[in-house]
Parts: sequence; structure tokens; C-alpha cells
Amino acid sequence: MGFFDRISSGLHRSRDKFKEQMNILLDRGPDVDEEFWETLEEALILSDFGAAAADAIVEELRDEATRKALPDAYAVLDLLAEKIADQFIETDGSIFDDEAVVLFVGVNGSGKTTTVGKIAAEAHSNDRKVLLGSADTFRAAAIEQLEEWARRADVEIVSRERGSDPASV
Repeated sequence: MGFFDRISSGLHRSRDKFKEQMNILLDRGPDVDEEFWETLEEALILSDFGAAAADAIVEELRDEATRKALPDAYAVLDLLAEKIADQFIETDGSIFDDEAVVLFVGVNGSGKTTTVGKIAAEAHSNDRKVLLGSADTFRAAAIEQLEEWARRADVEIVSRERGSDPASV
């Protein structure tokens, strides 16, 4: 299974959560009131869109719904896919330049360490030089987990003991 196939497979849970949240939203009826907008934003956040993206999508939908005088929630949700697609950037190849520094930030349990490990392995297999740094890792065994990913990917890692100053890495 290829790298992107594994990522696609891993997104299955988020996709299912999104479908579940949209069904809940549709079950509440056609009214486009404040509760609709709050529920939509919550559904997007719970489906791993992130707060900033969810807020941007909802605000764009609100504006367009008002401008076009959309009749109900179903018409608003018809525009949702378009607004979600607008949040993505098209690339003409690798998402990284010849030299890139990538910082992963997110809440606990969101899959940062695993994603970093998989991207490191893929980059290394494409003959890119990879160096992992484990700054600001306070979760128990996070450093050890990242060290294991580095070992599997055969890439270098810079780390310090848990609780160290992140700037020391």
C-alpha cells in the first residue's frame, strides 16, 4: 500500500464523522438560524477541519447565503463542498520545496507524530535528506515514538529529555 493510500485509509474515520455530523444537521430541518450555523461549524471542527478552516467556511457560506437569498439549509449545504474545496491549495508536484522546514502543531491525539513519521519515511525513500526534531513534546513516550519512526525511516533525529526547553532542540 502506497503512502497516499495509507493516508486516505487513515482519513476514513474523519470522513465517517463528517457524514454523521451532516446527517445530524440535516435531521434538524431546513431552518437557517443561528443554531444551524453553530451546529455546522461544530460539525466541521469535530470532523477534523480545524477551527480556522471551519470558521472561514462557515463565514463564506453565511455571506453567500445572504447574498443569494438561499431558501433553506439544504441549499446552503449544496455549497459546502465548493467551500471546502476552496480551502485546499493545488500544487504542481511535491508539497515541499528543495529545502523545507515543516512544523507540525496540533492537539494531543490528532496524529502528528504518526504523520511526521510517515512523511519522513516517504521523503527518505525519495532520496530527500530528513532531520526530525522533537521539540515541545510532553506526552508520555512521544519522544520515544518519534525516535522509533526515525529508526524505521532511517532518518536522523534531534531530541532532548521530556520536559526540556523546546528551544534546546
